[in-house]
Amino acid sequence: MDDNLLTTDTAALDEVPLERLETEIAGFASRLAAATARWLLWIAAYDRREGWASWEAKSCVHWLNWQCGVSPRTAREHVRVAHTLVEFDQLRDMFVAGQLSYSKVRAISRVITVDNEVDILHIARNGTASQLERILGKLPRPGSPDERNIDECTFTNNGDGTMTMTLTRPVEEMSHVRASINKSVSEVIDRENTKGQTRTETIENLGGMKTLKASTAAALVTGTLNQQRGVESTVLVVADIDALTGADPLSESTVDSERVDAAVVQRLCCDGKIQAALLDANGCEQAIGAETRIVPRRIRRLLERRDHGMCQFPGCESEHRLHAHHVIHWANGGPTELGNLILLCHFHHHSVHEGGWNITGTGDGWQFTDPAGLPHFVSLLRLPTKAPLPATASQTTRGSAGPLATSGERANIHYAADVIATNAHVRQRRSKDRSPTPIRDRTATT
Repeated sequence: MDDNLLTTDTAALDEVPLERLETEIAGFASRLAAATARWLLWIAAYDRREGWASWEAKSCVHWLNWQCGVSPRTAREHVRVAHTLVEFDQLRDMFVAGQLSYSKVRAISRVITVDNEVDILHIARNGTASQLERILGKLPRPGSPDERNIDECTFTNNGDGTMTMTLTRPVEEMSHVRASINKSVSEVIDRENTKGQTRTETIENLGGMKTLKASTAAALVTGTLNQQRGVESTVLVVADIDALTGADPLSESTVDSERVDAAVVQRLCCDGKIQAALLDANGCEQAIGAETRIVPRRIRRLLERRDHGMCQFPGCESEHRLHAHHVIHWANGGPTELGNLILLCHFHHHSVHEGGWNITGTGDGWQFTDPAGLPHFVSLLRLPTKAPLPATASQTTRGSAGPLATSGERANIHYAADVIATNAHVRQRRSKDRSPTPIRDRTATT
């Protein structure tokens, strides 16, 4: 074996003949595809068993973002493709054999059905990734009828911590909806724009135009477009002081007249407004004091600036429904000061108070300790996405996996899409109309 083929030294690689470089690059691409297929199948198994739940992650997507350094959008695609591989044997076998690239499999997973699998895989094996993308873009998504009900409004749980809302209305009506969203997006950008910052920079800081439109549309529907971040609806909490201090876990406390555990009361009283009430011996109200925020606005602004306006739980990047959590609860003597506060999203605020996670300040960051006692350090100045874990040592092998190369010839995109759709329709019709008569008998009569 030529050692130059395993080296990463630039000078040595410059001495390798181009023909050998081409062969090895193509071979590595095939082996990378095969390794990716196996990795995705493991992800599918991990998601089915909900292993991510033991880490207090919202979904497998969030766990991949945290532990594997994969962006949420890419992780969501990985999880979707992983489950598709489990459903379609031929697609899985070709991917595991290194005969299809991940780009092709990702495109296929969006439209593949039992009726079109054979035709799609034939084109995928002989066409380029760009050709396949264009052909499959002409096909309908599985489960979407050709003629939709204009009054249709459906909600689909994607199983990865997100939900998709599909609203089908006449064009003229949806045009008004789109115009309203665009107008609100422009207002949000103007409101969030700071002095010395360009409009493009503001859009990037808000997550990009696509994210901005999605969050603005959701805020318009829920009526929270102009609501202050982190503001929660008001609920009546009647708490025993022993419940807040933890002196008596069995002390009686209620939320809207429903008894709750002490951990729930501590969470609800961690960030929000507090109001004093004087009761007589019969429990009747005699006087109600003014509402006072537990965390003053001035400190809240400093907290959001320090924590970049995002949840500080390991692996989380949420910027919505943020709570100012007291590391040492104020009922136990913890001060309402910046050094004793940390931003947590609504989901992870539950995890810390009721899921067994603990937080300790380290001076330059926070140490989260999970229920198993394992530490997870988060720096105060961390980037929105944590760096990936160090790669483990792996054995370098050279194999003879099938090449991914195609002819590269021009393809008739519309014709190919029509053939796939027609064949799928014929197979679907035959499967419904198939009679119990043996195939050989029908053939004999034709």
